[in-house]
Amino acid sequence: MASFKPVVHLQCEVQSYAWGKVGGASQVAQLRLGAHAQHQSLGSAGFDIDENKPYAELWMGSHPKAPATVVGSHIKSDLPFIQYLNENAEACLGEAVANEYDGKLPFLFKVLSISKALSIQAHPTKDHAKILHERAPDKYPDPNHKPEMAIALTPFKAMCGFRRAEEISTFFKNIPELKAVIGQVQCDAFIANPSTETLKDCFSALMYCEDSVIAENLSHLVKRLEALKSEQGSFSAENEAAYNASILLVTYGQFPDDVGCFALYFLNIIDLQPGQAIFLGPNVPHAYMSGDCVECMATSDNVVRAGLTPKFKDKSTLCDMLDYQMSSADCRIFQWHADPDSAECHIYDPPVPEFTVVHGSYASGQHTVKARPGPSIVLITEGQGTIESKPDTSLSFGRGSVLFIGANADWTLACQAPVQFYQAVCYPASK
Repeated sequence: MASFKPVVHLQCEVQSYAWGKVGGASQVAQLRLGAHAQHQSLGSAGFDIDENKPYAELWMGSHPKAPATVVGSHIKSDLPFIQYLNENAEACLGEAVANEYDGKLPFLFKVLSISKALSIQAHPTKDHAKILHERAPDKYPDPNHKPEMAIALTPFKAMCGFRRAEEISTFFKNIPELKAVIGQVQCDAFIANPSTETLKDCFSALMYCEDSVIAENLSHLVKRLEALKSEQGSFSAENEAAYNASILLVTYGQFPDDVGCFALYFLNIIDLQPGQAIFLGPNVPHAYMSGDCVECMATSDNVVRAGLTPKFKDKSTLCDMLDYQMSSADCRIFQWHADPDSAECHIYDPPVPEFTVVHGSYASGQHTVKARPGPSIVLITEGQGTIESKPDTSLSFGRGSVLFIGANADWTLACQAPVQFYQAVCYPASK
């Protein structure tokens, strides 16, 4: 059994999906390389950036598909993080969290670097997840929900939630190809009475439209928009219609003839700046499109997809489960609040028990960091220095370092340069 330390280095796994940013353009690759520089002295496995390889995700946690490894001089050899948690469950998680989640870490922390849109998707409620898992365990492999939060590291674009009724109605009136794939009757019904029911009818009609009809009308729309772009010289980002047209052309280039291209006329396009966030609760339609973010989620693999993907599309489940509430893009931005106990931190606190995310920003010098009553994983995104924790832990860190911090652990930062980090934490139920 490995001796317990309140703070340990984690070596984390990279996922190289096709949609990831390539080579050094990827924050995933940059952060993993930075972590490797810190781990070399610990004898951990090497890492080099391949400039022809996509680096899509960095997984920080104990998910069995890509669990982290504990590295450090206090263990004889690299130790699977899952084993470390199992052997020290109460010390790592705290008694309350260990009991509540059966000795398991209830969240997965990630970095995503996206160059190509991810699928249009939503995640079920916990009750619905149980039903889906029982019905199709090969498609929905666990009975858990999967709420997610994405916090931008670089300018980040996503589709999230349904647009305002006025916007959707305008698209129905002005884009004949969109009306053709949905149907005149459904579009007119929505324009006359914009409601969650008429919106569901329109979105379902789109999703069930024949592939050949989708392909034909997308081709017509793309040709029309390309001619307009040629006539104007370029599309201005300041003009909303032109902005939507430019996104349609980019998305069509990535997924030609895919029904998901038309979905952008239903869903809000959100442009996040670094530090801004979106929270994706159950049944909220969304698709990440470009940029880099940190993401935290409840541990689950349940995804219901219906567009912009070659994977299994469960159209009926998606259309039935979606939250058809309409709102502005601004309403979808999740607001952080100041940490009342630490001026250096602000907190993204979603309405789920599995995780909260803390953003810390510390100047050079010595700082005592607030102990959290649950387990946490810290990603250093800027700076370098040393973390110290009683009784006898002292670890150097730099950009890209990932550390697990046990429940209630006091820790001190000795910052050689200004430091920024993101910390995913699970509080006990009484938070």
